[in-house]
Amino acid sequence: MHHVEPSGSVAGQPVSRVADMGRKPALKIVADQHPAMRARQEHMINLPELCPASRNPGEGSFLRIRYRSHGHFLELFSLAEYIKAFVGHPVVRDVEMLTQVVAKDCACALGHKVRVQALYLLPSLGQQVRTQVVAWPEFMREEGRLADGGDGIAE
Repeated sequence: MHHVEPSGSVAGQPVSRVADMGRKPALKIVADQHPAMRARQEHMINLPELCPASRNPGEGSFLRIRYRSHGHFLELFSLAEYIKAFVGHPVVRDVEMLTQVVAKDCACALGHKVRVQALYLLPSLGQQVRTQVVAWPEFMREEGRLADGGDGIAE
């Protein structure tokens, strides 16, 4: 099992700084035991109430993290602890930033493109927010090695 410290930036904050300020646990990865097989992974994560004051997001809110294995998967126990660390987080205070930070951290841990989709139910505001983010590790962007040449988000 390996872990990778987050890097890059989200919403003007370096992701590593966001992680440090919130003391998030590092995401860990596990080796794909059958790397010759094509595998796609999808983590469906039911979100807890993250803000004690607003009680958002509401029950039924979730994140969906999708990626190809490329030899590794996110380790489930560290992913669960990582998500729990956002409860009452001092820096990640809005749902859009949460989706961006999760996508970037997962991309950095895995070393390749990751898609994160979220549905946030906000009953106190009478709204639902759907957010989709595609993230790559910073080194891929810097080297011009983005797999699909664009943002990868379907309109």
